[in-house]
Amino acid sequence: MVDSPNEHEERRQSLRVDMEAERIILNWDDNDGNNHTDEAICIDLARRGALIEYKQEFALGALLVVTFNAGSDKQNSIKGQVCRCIKCNDLGYHIAIQLI
Repeated sequence: MVDSPNEHEERRQSLRVDMEAERIILNWDDNDGNNHTDEAICIDLARRGALIEYKQEFALGALLVVTFNAGSDKQNSIKGQVCRCIKCNDLGYHIAIQLI
């Protein structure tokens, strides 16, 4: 084993925040223009994107509004576009969104 100060250096260019499976609120419009709101889980958040887990898949390019700390004085919303959607288990999908 080598003890080097660079051994565990972060190689990503953007800062990442571990959300530790934080509950979030998703808001989106379907193909018919109907607006939907539901809870999801934020797995990871970075400067340019987020990874969320949700019970249904979204089409690539779909626009989502993600709200953190809903109903509190720290409530904050971001907008993103779906850039990847992968089935992670029988109950849900991992959805990567690029922040816009």
